[in-house]
Amino acid sequence: MASTAEKDESMLDGGLRSRGMHDLGPQAMRGFRAVERTFLDTVASRGYQEIRTPAIEPLHLFTATGALSPQLLDRVYSFLDWDGWSGERVVLRPDATVPAARWYDQRWQDPSEAARLCYVQPVYCFVPDDGEREVWQCGVELFGLASPEADAELLLLACDFLAALGLRDVRFELAHVGLVRATLAAAGLDPAQQAEAYDRLLAGDATTAIANANPEVASALQLLTTVDGGGAYVENLRGALAAAVPEASTGLDELAAAARALDAAGIAYRVLPGTARNFEYYTGLTFRVLVGDTECISGGRYDGLGEMLGGRAVPASGFGAGLLRLMNLVGGAR
Repeated sequence: MASTAEKDESMLDGGLRSRGMHDLGPQAMRGFRAVERTFLDTVASRGYQEIRTPAIEPLHLFTATGALSPQLLDRVYSFLDWDGWSGERVVLRPDATVPAARWYDQRWQDPSEAARLCYVQPVYCFVPDDGEREVWQCGVELFGLASPEADAELLLLACDFLAALGLRDVRFELAHVGLVRATLAAAGLDPAQQAEAYDRLLAGDATTAIANANPEVASALQLLTTVDGGGAYVENLRGALAAAVPEASTGLDELAAAARALDAAGIAYRVLPGTARNFEYYTGLTFRVLVGDTECISGGRYDGLGEMLGGRAVPASGFGAGLLRLMNLVGGAR
């Protein structure tokens, strides 16, 4: 139970606290530290090492990687970092993965060795009204380990973390951006049209892409866009795509491997046409994890990120967990 002082603090902002930002009193901080400690202990036991990146980063770091689509550019906290007569456009960190990838490229000494990195830090993004603009994340990034081994490691690590918090009723949702991209390309869509069709697909509408495709690809797209099933569905999808979209075979193999890893661990999951909004950013498996009806973890594979930053090509994947959301779930589970 919160103390009287904490209750009064939560009710008396009076316009003095920036909207969407968080005050955390003593009791809330105890819950915060408990989740943080569980996260760091869980991932450290799997070899992940903690890093911290700056709150302010160059804007071009995010635009170059596709982390900020044109629609998201007006939602970042951006300003000029003045330096005498010159300056650079910078942002409050809107994403934690891109700075971690920059850190890896600049700081990691042995590229032949997989880098397992973790962090606990906030990201900032403008949302209207009373939405959350300061989002505290527990995150991991895994550089140098390819799919499907890395995908399975991250899925099981996310499950272990939630179990260590004492959370039950956990469900995974899996998708594969590469699979969708190959199928939309086979339908004759260019990259910009693919991104637009993917957004519509996430909203439950891909009718234009289906209508514009040849009959064989249209049939495969229809099956892909209505997917909502388990591992057996992946094999049905393989049959539908084998002739029409041969480039989809790698994505299907990786999606099937992820499903097998969850099956072996006895973890509930669904296969969906998409789970992640950043179409340009992700390259392979994407996933999100729900506790009951609450999404608390999301992530996926982003193999092209290092090259987009001008660095070395390296397999890469990771996930982020909403710390405050988990804190509330843990409080409700007790």
